[in-house]
Amino acid sequence: MDARTAARLTVTTVSERPAGRALTEQCALRRADLGLFHMTAYYGPSAEQEMRLDGRYPGTAKDAFKRSMECKGALGTAYFKLVRTNDRAPDGTSGPHGTSDPKELNQLLDSFATASAARHGCSGA
Repeated sequence: MDARTAARLTVTTVSERPAGRALTEQCALRRADLGLFHMTAYYGPSAEQEMRLDGRYPGTAKDAFKRSMECKGALGTAYFKLVRTNDRAPDGTSGPHGTSDPKELNQLLDSFATASAARHGCSGA
């Protein structure tokens, strides 16, 4: 995500862990103390399990934005997911905060997936 996108979405903090070649990576985007979006990259057995769970319990991922791409070797198919975070704002309102624009959310997920997949040697990155 570039600085212009962060400003437009009012994102003040981005944290990613563990960044590297882990089988599961997470990225959280926040506005001060308020959670906005949570993205996760799954590889190998982690991807297989998450895709199976999403297929078995589709209601748990119905509002999530998802992507997949092929990786080299034993990693198989990588699976990426973005979920709007349900959090309580300083004014007491709760629920998902931040943009709900599908185009913006897809762009966020694409950016995260591309960066993570490049570290893992996946195609399309």
